Amino acid sequence: MKRLAIALAAFLAASAANAAEQQVRIEVSGLSCPSCPYIAATALESVDSVEILEADYDASAQMAVYVLSYDDAVTTAEAIADATMEYGYPGRVLGVVPES
Repeated sequence: MKRLAIALAAFLAASAANAAEQQVRIEVSGLSCPSCPYIAATALESVDSVEILEADYDASAQMAVYVLSYDDAVTTAEAIADATMEYGYPGRVLGVVPES
């Protein structure tokens, strides 16, 4: 029993070590009114572990680019981008932000 507990603890520690905070840039389009960027941001942050670090809204292009951090053990960049579709705003992953 003690060996099982040690093995389980080692497995859980290794799993946690593989999970890491990631940063990603996501573009959301179709933002046609002043409230749209807020609604899109709310949709993005509704995904577990997501935090918005930066937002750049271009009213003339009706789009915004969000830089987000998230835990890749909890969700994926694609799932985060898909969260805005529930509100009618297409989201797409622009790329992972390299670690500095």
